[in-house]
Amino acid sequence: MKRVLTIPAMLVVLLAASLFVQAQQQEKPKREPGAAAETGKHHVLAATRETTQWGWLDPNEKPKLTVDSGDTVSIETLMHSLDQIQPGMPMEEIVRLRLANPGGGPHSVTGPIYVNGAEPGDTMEIRIKKIVPKGDGFNFHLPGTKFPTVGLLASEFPDGFVRFYKLDLVKRQTEFKPGIVLDLKPFPGILVVGVDPNEPKEKAGPPIHDAKGRTSTLRPWKNGSNMDLNELQEGSTFYVPVFLKGGLIWVGDAHCRQGNGEVNLTALECAYREIEIQPIVRKDLKIDWPRAETHSDWILMGFDEDLSEAMKIAVRETVNFLASQTLVPMSRDEAYALASMVADCRVTQVVDIRKGVHCLVPKSVFVTKQAAATQ
Repeated sequence: MKRVLTIPAMLVVLLAASLFVQAQQQEKPKREPGAAAETGKHHVLAATRETTQWGWLDPNEKPKLTVDSGDTVSIETLMHSLDQIQPGMPMEEIVRLRLANPGGGPHSVTGPIYVNGAEPGDTMEIRIKKIVPKGDGFNFHLPGTKFPTVGLLASEFPDGFVRFYKLDLVKRQTEFKPGIVLDLKPFPGILVVGVDPNEPKEKAGPPIHDAKGRTSTLRPWKNGSNMDLNELQEGSTFYVPVFLKGGLIWVGDAHCRQGNGEVNLTALECAYREIEIQPIVRKDLKIDWPRAETHSDWILMGFDEDLSEAMKIAVRETVNFLASQTLVPMSRDEAYALASMVADCRVTQVVDIRKGVHCLVPKSVFVTKQAAATQ
């Protein structure tokens, strides 16, 4: 015999179901960096001559892909100079390529990706879900006689030097030379949204913009770009202010290993078969400078031609972050004191004209249950 619910009984069942859903939503924990998407489609963006650019970010470049907030995208990247730098290339050819794109960076960038709903003033949260390198890497410094300011000690290395490396993608290692083995720690040197229309004029180096209105990839800035932040590995999350409609995300300058400072000019440069990202438009988060997050740390950044000014920006951002977080409310004076005691401020890079500093705040000092959750 079938049971027939009366209208009042049906209303009770529906009300109970509604309350259960509300409770689930209220009790849902905050997401971890790199956590799975709640919703979204998956897209693939291959690196071709149509989807990549060499050393310039053009706000008028037509989007190569349009996605929704919360979608995931697997992006392929190329080696420097639109894949022209390949194993065995002599230094003379590398110099020729560096001179062939005046004012632009050597980097190959894939994009831009338009994210529906992103507007100036929003924050773009970009989760790095996966990084799969290709099989080759290289490192070089240019001849100091021709490039006396490119690389920290350029004048001390007049002849230039290049070496190519085979990457063991099973062991995730490469041999620097017999007796020295490096673990691969891939991350994108460039992760960037559309350019800041109010970016200040260059204080050093070639012009930031060319006659076409494009922005060189040489320098990091508030929109990200050539940050060379080696913490942006698989499982990390990057937050960056949006300056142009749709966000406009590019990825490139693939690295497979880098020490803080990137002192000789390049890291273990490589290319990615796939870097999977998940862009999420944040209307609820307003920031002035990029920041990042790993499972263990919050990371605040600063960029300036003067390393001391970059340090001040990064520390100021750290103090502002600590004073505004809600896990353990604190005054600005307390935030300044805590930053001095626990923030680990490191030189990100010194070779991109605008130098970088990033300060890591360990989540472990917050002993509340939510300490590991994203802010």
